[in-house]
Amino acid sequence: MPPTAAELIREQTLGPLVDHHTFALTAKEELLAWARETVRSLLKDRAESTRIDDTVLVVTELLTNAIEHAGGPVSLTLDLYEKGVTVGVVDRGRDTTVIPTAPVGIVAGLQDESAGSDKGEDMAEDGRGLFLVSAFATGWGVESVRDGKIVTAALCLAEGAA
Repeated sequence: MPPTAAELIREQTLGPLVDHHTFALTAKEELLAWARETVRSLLKDRAESTRIDDTVLVVTELLTNAIEHAGGPVSLTLDLYEKGVTVGVVDRGRDTTVIPTAPVGIVAGLQDESAGSDKGEDMAEDGRGLFLVSAFATGWGVESVRDGKIVTAALCLAEGAA
């Protein structure tokens, strides 16, 4: 059983909660571009650019999964902690069993696959979002909520905070 959001946060060394943001994204034009810009803005001066990039990637993957697979309204929650951030994406999907079973090293495997073919033409373009979340987040989990599910990812942003 995957961890709940509360268990996920408790297992990380993120420090005290500093700020909380919730966004209803159903009416937003260019939703993914807006989300990337918003995350970058909120994390500016709080982390190194590579950790901000990791967080932006995780947010993009979680939102893309929610949009493509669950349909209906989506919301994004960003909780900023002293040493990290948690990202929550709520959608109307009910399937909480879609958990990657491949090792976190899948990113390396993708690079190996790509090197073996001309320009990576044989690589599937879909189905790797949660593997990327698993590879870049410090931890993540999925749980049922009243009208669907929430996928939560925690990322440590401070050096040595994992």
